[in-house]
Amino acid sequence: AARAAAVLGGALGVGLALVAETIIGTLSFFYTVLGIALSAVLLGFMVAREARPPLGVAAALVGIFAVFHGHAHGTELPAGQSGILYSIGFVMATGCLHAAGIAIGLVHRWPAGRVALRAAGVLVTIAGFGFLWKAIT
Repeated sequence: AARAAAVLGGALGVGLALVAETIIGTLSFFYTVLGIALSAVLLGFMVAREARPPLGVAAALVGIFAVFHGHAHGTELPAGQSGILYSIGFVMATGCLHAAGIAIGLVHRWPAGRVALRAAGVLVTIAGFGFLWKAIT
């Protein structure tokens, strides 16, 4: 459910970016960047803590943050290109990234893998705070 929320949220974000661009021109990136930075902070923190929120909470968080990521990618559509083809590619790439994440998550079965994943969570949290700092300054 969380993976489906990520793909659907990303697709929604791309769609919002394409519609907004068509109707009112380029929007400020501030809120999009803020949402992406906060998603890295929260995701990294949750991985570092080995958090296991209820499925509905996880799906909601992933879906909401995916809208920001999708919006950022939607604004990167080259002029004159097909928004539909771009969106299909974006959704397919998101699915592949999730498959890779699932494969990486399999190392959680071993003690050393758990430590590595938690360390990766700490690094993602730090990077997210760096991205957040850059966004607000």
